[in-house]
Amino acid sequence: LKAIARLIVSSRPTQTLGAMAANNAGKRKAGSLDTLPPICGGALVTSIVMYPADVVRAICMSNPGTGAGAALKGFLEAHGVMGFVKQGLVAEVTRASISRAIKFFMQPIVHKGLYGKPETQGTAVSKGLAGAIGTVPEVIAISPLENIKLAAQLDKEGKFSGSADIAKHILKTRGFSGLMIGYAGMQVRQCLWTGGFFLTLDVYKSGVASIVSNKLAQDVLSGFAAGATGTALNCWTDVCRSVVQKKALADTFDPAIPRPSMLEPLNPGPFFGTASEIMAQRGITGLYSGVGPKMVHLGGSGAILAVLMPRFKTMWFDM
Repeated sequence: LKAIARLIVSSRPTQTLGAMAANNAGKRKAGSLDTLPPICGGALVTSIVMYPADVVRAICMSNPGTGAGAALKGFLEAHGVMGFVKQGLVAEVTRASISRAIKFFMQPIVHKGLYGKPETQGTAVSKGLAGAIGTVPEVIAISPLENIKLAAQLDKEGKFSGSADIAKHILKTRGFSGLMIGYAGMQVRQCLWTGGFFLTLDVYKSGVASIVSNKLAQDVLSGFAAGATGTALNCWTDVCRSVVQKKALADTFDPAIPRPSMLEPLNPGPFFGTASEIMAQRGITGLYSGVGPKMVHLGGSGAILAVLMPRFKTMWFDM
C-alpha cells in the first residue's frame, strides 16, 4: 500500500505539468506587434466618425478669422453634403488611422526604452514624454497624406479629380519633398497634442472617478478632457502649419516660383515666422482660429480612443 501511495504522489506533478504543457501548446507571450490589430481598429473607427469635424477645422485654421458656421456653409455650397465623402475622405481616414495607430503603438515602446518599465507603471510626466517622442515616425508617415488631404479640402475650384491627381501634381512640381511640406510645424503639433494627451489622461481619470462611478462615462469624460487639453497646447501650431502648407501648395501652380530646396520642409523658419505674423496682425485669437471645431474634433477623438483602445485590446486578446 505504501508503494502504491508513493507512486500516486510522485505521478501527480508529472500529470499537472503535462496538462499545463497541453494547455500552453502553440501559445507564446504577447509582444508589441500583437497590439497592432486592436489599435488599428480603434484608430479607423475614430477617423471615420470625426472626419466632418476635421473638414471644418481645416478650413477655419487655414483661413484665420473664418468661423465654424461660415466654414461649414462655404464647404457645403462648394461641394454639397457628398463633399464630406469626396473631398479628401480617403486621404484623411488613411492619414488619421495611421497617425493614431502609430501614436498608441509607439508610446509604450518608447516608455519601455526610456525608463525600463511598462507605461502602466510610469508617471504622468513619463507617459507624456514617451508619447511626444513617439510622434517622430508618426509625422514622417502622415506628412504626404496630410498635404494631399489639405489640398483636397481647400480645392474650391475643382482643380483636382482626386487624391491621386493631387499627389501627381505635387510630385511633378515639387518632387518628393513637396509631399513633406510643413513637416516642422506638424512635428511640433503632434508632439504637443500627444504629449498633452498622455500626460493628463490618467490624471483626469482619477479626478472623474471620484465624481462618476460608471466606467464607460469615466473614459468618455477623461478622454475628451485629455484631447481638449492637447488641443489647448497645440491649436496655434495647427493654424500656422495650415497657413504655411496652404501657401506652399498654392505656389505649385505658379511656374515663376522656383522649386524649394529638398530640405525646406525641415526648416522651422516659415512656421515660426507665420506665427509671428498672425500674432502681430490678429493677436492670440488669430493663433487660436478654429479652436472650437478643433476642440470638438480632437476632444471627441480623445473620448473615442479612451473608450475603444482598452476595450478593443481586451476583446482581441480574449479571442
